[in-house]
Amino acid sequence: RVFVLDWVEDPQTRTLDGTERLIALDESTGALLWTYEWHTSSYRMLMQTNAIGPRATPTVDGDRVYVVGATGILVCLDVATGKPLWQTNYVTDYNTSVTPWGVTSAPLVDGHRLIAIVGGEPDALVVAFDKRTGAEIWRSLRVESDAGYGQPIIYEAGGVRQLIIWHPRALNSVDPETGKAFWGVPFTARSGLTISTPRLHGDLLFVTSFYNGPLMMRLAKDAPRATVAWRATGRSERVTQQLHAIMCTPFIEDGYIYGVCSY
Repeated sequence: RVFVLDWVEDPQTRTLDGTERLIALDESTGALLWTYEWHTSSYRMLMQTNAIGPRATPTVDGDRVYVVGATGILVCLDVATGKPLWQTNYVTDYNTSVTPWGVTSAPLVDGHRLIAIVGGEPDALVVAFDKRTGAEIWRSLRVESDAGYGQPIIYEAGGVRQLIIWHPRALNSVDPETGKAFWGVPFTARSGLTISTPRLHGDLLFVTSFYNGPLMMRLAKDAPRATVAWRATGRSERVTQQLHAIMCTPFIEDGYIYGVCSY
């Protein structure tokens, strides 16, 4: 099966309302297997030029697929039939303020947990759900601005598995099993542009944003701790002129950072 998210606007409201859909296609033939759709009357929250449909990639795990719409509706569906098994609404259930470009973060499956950047106020920036039932297992991190646009990712460092959360006010590491914070460093991203995924290379963890440039962290080898290796802010700083990625995740090879920058 191939899963595709799309959106059909309501012509009467000119992109403010519409229907989000998950479409399941046959991998070999492209034949339509099933469609699941839900109404979105809250696209009016988004910047009108960006109210053009869902952004998060569907997450497939065995017999289930998890999707998040641009307004923060998270749905778990049966992959064979499209039957909805559970859902939650970030706005009504977690008091989330939808960002101007919409919710973009796809949930991450980790064992029996489904970990999502929710942006729930005041203390549910990231939430772990039971992937089978949707019950909340833990919540972590306070929301200081909004959820941003990044993806949760788990790396092994300091002898433990660390869930890395990059959001518009900081780069954080938490325990994926409990939600307990390991470490965090302030790093404000202008316009909330935490888009590219944090990249681990050896004991170095790297993030970069369009307006604020890069941050390189050095992770301890014997415990879940981290220190700033180097950082820079402001596009005018000469050292950062080639380190302003906005969409693409950079990679590190042989002591060099490679990335696609936007100006």
